[in-house]
Amino acid sequence: MTTLNRYLIGILTGMLAILLHTTCSKDTIAVDLSGTGYPDAVGSLLLKNCAVSGCHNSQSKDACGGLSLETWENLMEGGSSGSVVVPFRPDFSTLMYYTNSYDEFGSIQLTPKMPVGGNALSKPEMKILNDWILAGAPNRKGFVKFSDYENREKIYVVNNGCDVVAILDPETERTMRYVSVGISPAIEGPTMVKVAPDQKHWYVIFGGGTVIQKFRTSDNKVTGHINIGSGVWTSFAISPDSRRAYITDIQFDGKIVCVDLENLQVIATLSTGWRYPFDIAVDHTGNILYAVPNLGNFLYKINITNINNPVIAELSMEQGYPVNYSSSLDPYSIQFNANQSKYFVVCRGSSELRIFQTGNDSLLAVIPVGTKASRMAISQQTPYLFVSCEGAYPSRESAIYVVNHQTNSYVTDVYAGFDSRGIVLSDATGMIYVANRNVSSGGPAAHHESVCSGKNGYLTALDIMNHQLIPGYRVEVSVDPLYIGKSH
Repeated sequence: MTTLNRYLIGILTGMLAILLHTTCSKDTIAVDLSGTGYPDAVGSLLLKNCAVSGCHNSQSKDACGGLSLETWENLMEGGSSGSVVVPFRPDFSTLMYYTNSYDEFGSIQLTPKMPVGGNALSKPEMKILNDWILAGAPNRKGFVKFSDYENREKIYVVNNGCDVVAILDPETERTMRYVSVGISPAIEGPTMVKVAPDQKHWYVIFGGGTVIQKFRTSDNKVTGHINIGSGVWTSFAISPDSRRAYITDIQFDGKIVCVDLENLQVIATLSTGWRYPFDIAVDHTGNILYAVPNLGNFLYKINITNINNPVIAELSMEQGYPVNYSSSLDPYSIQFNANQSKYFVVCRGSSELRIFQTGNDSLLAVIPVGTKASRMAISQQTPYLFVSCEGAYPSRESAIYVVNHQTNSYVTDVYAGFDSRGIVLSDATGMIYVANRNVSSGGPAAHHESVCSGKNGYLTALDIMNHQLIPGYRVEVSVDPLYIGKSH
């Protein structure tokens, strides 16, 4: 073989090698996963399929729901529609909804399927995502988002149509956790959630259940429940020392049950002559209860110094009128101000807020509010009280009424969403959070389907001082957010 032939063969061999490499191998992008915060398997999957040009990277995110997936922190910041991953709950994580094509990873499979224009994620890839979120969606160091928020303020939302409590961080507006509640496979309809004064536990009651359930605030683990029997449980109050709770059953021959929250047992059942007891409050001594029936013009004042021999008084809320058991004022909720010099009663039947002096139970003021007045929240650092009003069918023109609780005067009212009911106030953030049930027809479409039957509700927020809606604040939660509680 001549030198020329050997040279030509060498060139041809080299060219063939280049051609084979070009046509048979797939280009890969070298990524330093350690800098993304993702565990390797998850980071590789998301960066290859999602955090690419034109999709969910920092340059393109504004056209893609405001969501960047370049880093674990970006993912946990969520997008314009809120959280896309809720630790431990792939069934409430929209990242799963838009990537999943397999029933074993959830029935909600939304379009457009991600990655847009590419191949759907395979079953092994979906299992990586599902199992990672189920384990808390930790970063590459094993840290689970919000697990260090034990002593931070939190918002707790009961979803009456789904037997879950959504826990939100008021500062970042993100959903931290979804916690399943109840003891039955059937929907029990949680009606109220409250955090104990000592901040160690939170509790839930159910309109269609038989228990009050207890959870630790540190990790949201259920620690037990107390059997309170059958009833339509609508409200409860916790004693100042966090040791007892008083729970109302709204039936015609209703009852108030006193329970020991430490030893998880019923102490006493007060069941003589109650008519539709709906909401309840306990004073700072822990010895006086105020309960409002959902029918009539009166309230109950109960001295429980001896819980087995309570002293019950029926107080008319109308000066110069006797107690009336027929529909009239129809009180709905009751609350003290910070120093308990006053208490406030929302009257659903007459669309009023009635203000009383605690010392002698005298009526101080009557302030008209909106239709189907429901709940209230009182600021301790400003002179404002806020009343939620669900509005009338079919328009459901709900509103939040603002009252100066120092001068006992109306300030303004503002639309805050559809079917506004639950309301809670944070002086720390300077905002009022409103749960919009969104259950009646005509309300806004939910961003996505729910794992439960029905349409998701949502939260809006108002500025305490200027009483205006916070632009762009809308956090979707599960079905029928009925009540909001708060820690701290």
